[in-house]
Amino acid sequence: VHRVRISKPFLLGKYPVTNREYQRFLEGNSGIKPPLYWANSQFNEPQQPIVGVSWEDAQVFCQWAGCRLPTEAEWEYACRAGNPGAFCFGDAESELEQYAWYAKNSGGKTQAVGQKKPNRWGLYDMHGNVWEWCEDRYGGYSKKPVTDPTGPEKGQYRVLRGGSWRGGDPAGLRSACRLNNTPGNRIGSVGFRCVWVEGSSP
Repeated sequence: VHRVRISKPFLLGKYPVTNREYQRFLEGNSGIKPPLYWANSQFNEPQQPIVGVSWEDAQVFCQWAGCRLPTEAEWEYACRAGNPGAFCFGDAESELEQYAWYAKNSGGKTQAVGQKKPNRWGLYDMHGNVWEWCEDRYGGYSKKPVTDPTGPEKGQYRVLRGGSWRGGDPAGLRSACRLNNTPGNRIGSVGFRCVWVEGSSP
């Protein structure tokens, strides 16, 4: 546990990026390769979150959309919505199904965004459904208080947050849970959401 200060205003996407939104991106960029699983009926309904996208793919989308990926600190700050507990709603695992799609209730696939309860800042699917890429490289935390951390300058892995439809252990969906993957990897449980900083046009 360490103290983190977020000093700059930002807007985080209400939902993870959906297939419908990614379709518009593909239509506007004919040279972009479709994501892995794009033709898989388990994952390609319009309001399901996009999966099978690498960190590198997410970067190209964000540049096109005029946004960026959240830092790990921004993501956790937004997920918690002021709650210091294990989840955005507190510590009771018995309530997790009201907020998250995971192995217990997902039916073995992603689900359309926005069906579960949001956190108290109005953000949906922060727990479960898909792991979400963050901007940062993966590394250890500073033991000292930090302001606007952006992760280590070097490293082969990027941060993933939030848990997914495949996770069977509620501990993997906690607000503080971290995972990592190589930036070129594409898997069926990873998507992303976008951040807009002050002065941009969401």
